[in-house]
Amino acid sequence: MGERNSKNKPEFIGRLIYSIFFAIAVVFLVAVIVSHHSDSIYGGESLDYSSTWSYESGAPVDFNHITIDGKTTIRKRTNGDVINTKDLCFYTKNIYFSVYLNSDLIYDFHPVGNRVYGKAYGVYPHSITLPVMAHDGTLYIVLENVYPDETGFIKDIKLDDGNEFVIEELQKSVFVFILCLIGFVFGIILTIIGLVGRHFGEKRFEIVSLAAFSLISSIWVASETSILSMLSGSPVTVHFTDYIALDLIPLAGLIYISSATGVKNKVPAILSVLSTTFVIVYSVVSTVMGNDDYHQLLWLTHINLAFIAALVLIIVVYSIVKKRFTKRLVYVLLSAVFIALITGTIDIVRYNVSPTEFARVSYFKYSIFVFILLIGIYEFVIISEMSRRGQYAEIMEQLAYRDGLTNLLNRKGYNEALQEASRDNHKYTFIIFDLNYLKKVNDELGHNTGDVYIKQIAQSMSETFNKDESCYRIGGDEFFVLSGYGMDDPRFKEKLDSFQSKLDEFNEKNKYSIPLCTAYGAAEFDPQKDDIETISKLSDQRMYKMKAEMKAARE
Repeated sequence: MGERNSKNKPEFIGRLIYSIFFAIAVVFLVAVIVSHHSDSIYGGESLDYSSTWSYESGAPVDFNHITIDGKTTIRKRTNGDVINTKDLCFYTKNIYFSVYLNSDLIYDFHPVGNRVYGKAYGVYPHSITLPVMAHDGTLYIVLENVYPDETGFIKDIKLDDGNEFVIEELQKSVFVFILCLIGFVFGIILTIIGLVGRHFGEKRFEIVSLAAFSLISSIWVASETSILSMLSGSPVTVHFTDYIALDLIPLAGLIYISSATGVKNKVPAILSVLSTTFVIVYSVVSTVMGNDDYHQLLWLTHINLAFIAALVLIIVVYSIVKKRFTKRLVYVLLSAVFIALITGTIDIVRYNVSPTEFARVSYFKYSIFVFILLIGIYEFVIISEMSRRGQYAEIMEQLAYRDGLTNLLNRKGYNEALQEASRDNHKYTFIIFDLNYLKKVNDELGHNTGDVYIKQIAQSMSETFNKDESCYRIGGDEFFVLSGYGMDDPRFKEKLDSFQSKLDEFNEKNKYSIPLCTAYGAAEFDPQKDDIETISKLSDQRMYKMKAEMKAARE
């Protein structure tokens, strides 16, 4: 065993290096794509436009600590020389607003979605085309909080080229968005591997659970970017997806870790499913009823996340103590889980202390990709090892159950097939074939020709009995067909005639002095009333009877 492990270690390291190389290559290519943020085809200067705004009372506006009480209007005097070549650009979160130039409405932002989606729309960029002004005028922005008890924000007000502003905003999140696409595709590939893989056994659920985690996490992180909101034109709907995905991420992570560590106890998974279901159902019902919606119930999501994180830690510690998994998985899993827990905790604290700053950068979403990368590399190495072992096992199984000369199932496969047939409720027909004159062919035409005869019978048999039958070579010149229909079925005679015609074609083509011919015997077997040994002997007796008749006719 020690020698085998020493041989496997270099193979594992080789696959690990291979996986890390391609992971780094992908990240490098993505970084190259998004590395030229400053290369603009529009040019022009961006002008800060956040000063000299005032409330209706005349008090100056501090956008870092803006006060919105009911419908609040802020205003700014401007002139055509400044705004005629620019667009008014800024970001908002959790506020509705309308923009007026003098008395003319030039922009209105009151996104309305299905009631189930809630009110929050996240941080959203705005590029407002200003009409041409011949004289000085006043800009008005009428603000209203989405949530009466929570003030939203309006940030980074500037005059800029609208196209440039939108492109810069997309560039800020394109790196993360591409990572989301890669994570999503990775999840789909893992799903396919888990569902159709032949060699993975119980490992399938582990693979599929990692796929679910990768898919849900990619959707959540993508919904946190501005790209989806801008492309869809429905920021409220995208933000609803954000909340639901965030509720599901810890559940998917726990299920994967439970599978990877081999924990059979279902209590943690059941508790996580119940708590996650409660959070989602309560949030949806509360939102639809017009009470607190998803944004206001984020504290509930954070509690559920902390609860499941505690369960994850318990599972990991328990598995380490009980030595449920390998050192490889311990190192990878502990690293990934530690990074995710630390960044998740930091983000929860940041969100509650300073929501504005948190909205700009979330560390947890980056740690999720680190988690997927580390676990993905580990799973890829394990999958490749299992696939290699599975293919080796298939070859060994084929050698054990297949005849080397004909590739038909051998005597061992024949014995197992009869045992299965004896336990079945289905009726079968046993057909035994015997190659006539094989000794004479070997003596007069040579053993190579004898092998040609045997292989021709096997080929003709495989081509003929290929629907509801299985074919076996059970001796040097004996063959067996297990048929799924009775001797009175028209197909029975059709198959025999087709088989004989193939042998006739062979004889006509080769014109050996000793023709290729077989004798056969058939008997029906009913597992409910027949003895399998008796039926086997009966089909054997009928074959020898036909063999004797053919010999007598030849003489």
